[in-house]
Amino acid sequence: MTHMPQAAVTTIAAALDDYRLTTPNDQQTPQDAAHYVAERLLSSGWGLHLTDNPAAA
Repeated sequence: MTHMPQAAVTTIAAALDDYRLTTPNDQQTPQDAAHYVAERLLSSGWGLHLTDNPAAA
């Protein structure tokens, strides 16, 4: 299992809260929430490494 720094977890939680509060319920989708979180992580200085193989991360 890969360790995720607490600051990254906090950033993700805050981004999801912001998404839920600023996007009307009928327009919220998991895909849009994921994009919103990814944008917030990147703008906060966190890099993303996406892979189909979790063991390779």
